[in-house]
Amino acid sequence: MNYKLSSNITLALVLSSVSNTSVLASQPIALDLYTQEFPPLQFMLDGKPQGYVIEFVTALVQDASKTIPLEIKQIHFAPWNRAIKTTIETENTLFFSVSRTPEREDKFQWIGQVSPYKVGLYRLASSPQVSAKNLEELKGYRFGSQVGSSFSELLATNGLDQVIPVEKGKEAIRLLHTHRVDFAPMVEASFHYRMQEYGYDPHEFVKVMNVTPLCQDLWLVTGNHTSASVVEALRNSYSKLQQQAYLDKLVAEFTPTSDIMLRYSESKANPR
Repeated sequence: MNYKLSSNITLALVLSSVSNTSVLASQPIALDLYTQEFPPLQFMLDGKPQGYVIEFVTALVQDASKTIPLEIKQIHFAPWNRAIKTTIETENTLFFSVSRTPEREDKFQWIGQVSPYKVGLYRLASSPQVSAKNLEELKGYRFGSQVGSSFSELLATNGLDQVIPVEKGKEAIRLLHTHRVDFAPMVEASFHYRMQEYGYDPHEFVKVMNVTPLCQDLWLVTGNHTSASVVEALRNSYSKLQQQAYLDKLVAEFTPTSDIMLRYSESKANPR
């Protein structure tokens, strides 16, 4: 092989290598998004992910992709434990919407708050009117509470032992509706939709008080394996969208009387 031919081959290999590197560098980082159904924040309707947090996170990734190549690979609705485990163990996985607690602090990189989260204590509208500012004022009353829930732990901490344990939140509402308990906790954001899904009229229930210790904003997070550059881009875009009050605008579009939420309610309505 002569020198000229050898040089041409070497040059071709170098150019090919540079070209391949350029292609790889231009490929966007694929993000997997994990969540659970929680209307109106995130839910499935007509086979598509919907909700104000879904739309906000989508816009967040799109804006961040102007800084670093990013794209959403897939949005997964998965059981809580699997979603948590996958986010912790896998890079470029985002999870929402989750409360920020001391136990979780070091397990995730916290990108931003995506929704308020309020837990209210409810009674039947037809029951005697009761007013209270805290749980301690409700000693002697009966509660329905999901086994192992934060609310059950809170009741025990406050010395409230007249509790009927249930496996699902729906069962606590059934106990409340049949006067077997006096109070049951419900998440305000999804209250309207859950009542319709369970077959009850939301107006049959009245909120007595906020369960303040359980009221925290929900967050968008990623695991510690996700690179600092991706996290920084997402956080910067989060700040930008917050300055534009974009999340507030989305929340206003997903009220119980909005077309999309009326369609969701209709799709979930089941006989009691």
